Amino acid sequence: MTIPHDDLIKKELISLLASASDGRMDVQKIYEKLAKLHPELTEQEKYDRYRNSLSKWANRVQFARLHLVDQGMIHRAGAGLRAANGVWIITEKGRKCAEGR
Repeated sequence: MTIPHDDLIKKELISLLASASDGRMDVQKIYEKLAKLHPELTEQEKYDRYRNSLSKWANRVQFARLHLVDQGMIHRAGAGLRAANGVWIITEKGRKCAEGR
């Protein structure tokens, strides 16, 4: 399996959300943008259904997000400014972490 470690995905995810002008991004775009950082991912890992998730890749990104939510870096579903289904939003704590503060 070529899927990167959770710690790397968490770092890239927080950085990606921090780079968005409003700190929020559609989950499908997140999967795509993070996957582009990892050309070693196979097509199966990126697109074949896996358990209750879209794919193994999406499953791994979702778990990274869950860990960041638990750490207060990303808002829980339905929370945050202009919360919407399928949109992940960085918290102020997450933004400070991404900026190295």
